[in-house]
Amino acid sequence: MSLEPVRLRVITATDLHQSRLHYRSLALATQEHRPNVVAIVGDALHGFDLNSKYQFTTAECAKMLAELPVEHLLFVRGNHEEDNWTEFVAAWPHEQRKLTALYGTACAIGPLILVGFPCMTGSESNWCSHLQVGSNDMEMHPDQKRKQLPSDTVVWLPGLMRHLGPAGRTLWLMHESPMGLPLAHPEVFNPGWTDAVERYSPKLVVCGHDHDTPLENGTWHAPLGSTTCINIGQAENDFHYAILDFEFESSVPSLPSKITVRAFPWQQKLNL
Repeated sequence: MSLEPVRLRVITATDLHQSRLHYRSLALATQEHRPNVVAIVGDALHGFDLNSKYQFTTAECAKMLAELPVEHLLFVRGNHEEDNWTEFVAAWPHEQRKLTALYGTACAIGPLILVGFPCMTGSESNWCSHLQVGSNDMEMHPDQKRKQLPSDTVVWLPGLMRHLGPAGRTLWLMHESPMGLPLAHPEVFNPGWTDAVERYSPKLVVCGHDHDTPLENGTWHAPLGSTTCINIGQAENDFHYAILDFEFESSVPSLPSKITVRAFPWQQKLNL
């Protein structure tokens, strides 16, 4: 008797920047598509002066994200998560939902392994000061604060990949792009992430940071070796996000047998 495949759906979004439009649109997309996971891949917050007419407060952002109708919600740091992150952690309803953040770490959701990278643009001190050693859970006052990771992935990534095995090559989340054109301007992509992708060849990398280059080039995905990298881009007047559908042959951590990526509002699909 053949077993039914295990299917998991992930929504990824980057560069929300406390936008009222983007936060409300993410809530609607989550209700419509019913994912197992929502992953915020950096810049949920905005590090500069806010225009209250168009942006939620930091506390309002924490409340809205915590109330998303999804079982698993996780974060990766972007360059706009700095001092404001402490306010976000303080406003988070920890008794209602854990505040989960990947930082050179991974989490398993059924057979799906997600790996989250740091962000080397800006300061990570506030991000790390709320991460408990040995955990992906953010707290206001952890007993042991996480040390900041170096930009050289050789220091921390090989040990993580040995621990994860082949399943660790399924989905990598990083705010800064591992490649330049057509997904990012050559001045803002991260060559250190390029080296890591070329060394381990993950199936799929989701990034952001550069809002405009994918839109200017009319493309949201590109190969880096055998890896598919996606940057959906982000716009002020409409909400850009991706739906990742994974199919596995068993419930244990493993590489998927099939990946389908849909880009919105591009209305395009990619089968891997």
